[in-house]
Amino acid sequence: MIDDYQRLTIAPIEVKSGKDYKRHVAISRLVSTEDYGIHEGYVLSNAREVERSGGIVYMPIYYSMFFDNRLTRRGPVYI
Repeated sequence: MIDDYQRLTIAPIEVKSGKDYKRHVAISRLVSTEDYGIHEGYVLSNAREVERSGGIVYMPIYYSMFFDNRLTRRGPVYI
C-alpha cells in the first residue's frame, strides 16, 4: 500500500498473475466500503494495457517502478 496524500488515506495495491487478474475480492471490498475512505486501488498484472473500472486501476506490473509517493504541493508524484 502507498500513501495518498491528497485524501489522507491509502491506496491498496494487489499483484496478480495469470489471466484472471480482474477477479479480486479483497481490493474490491476495500474500495467499495465507504467507511474506509479508500477511493482508488491498483491491480498490477501481466496485462499490457492500463484500464480503469470503477475505483480499480489495472496496469502492467512493470509500471510499479513509476510509483513514487514524494509529497509535493499538489500531492504525491507518480512519475
